[in-house]
Amino acid sequence: MSKLVGSTLPGDLYRRLAGKNLQASNEKAILVCTTDPNGWPHPAILSYFEMVAKDERNIRLAAYRESSMTSNMRRNGKLTILILDERVAYYIKGTVEELAQEMECSPHNSKLNVRVEQVLADSANEEFEPGVYITSGVTYKRPAELHQAMAMLSELLG
Repeated sequence: MSKLVGSTLPGDLYRRLAGKNLQASNEKAILVCTTDPNGWPHPAILSYFEMVAKDERNIRLAAYRESSMTSNMRRNGKLTILILDERVAYYIKGTVEELAQEMECSPHNSKLNVRVEQVLADSANEEFEPGVYITSGVTYKRPAELHQAMAMLSELLG
């Protein structure tokens, strides 16, 4: 059951997205959801190297500039971010502003800012589902090209 925790990133979530402990999230994926022109949810996947919290109210994204996800954000200015990991489930709802259509370090990506509007935490109701929790998030395999990822995070924060 999800509960509103506020309009800013709580401390543990901010630390997770601040780009400081990248070894811990090197192969973890972040799910995001926009709404397509027909009103359907449009899911997509980003990495912790394409998303970084600038502060507790702003999250920066690098997203393919020609993707459906980016087109949806440009059209309606909305994004939901799902942070799922062991014993962690957060949903971040925000409004999106495009900061640059083309990033210097990665010209195929646009630079976007998500202004945090709502943060919800989700967990099983202990009364009905005692001991139930998420055991892991979505993972992927990443080649050892961390220098490019670090350049992207640096540009997002700049």
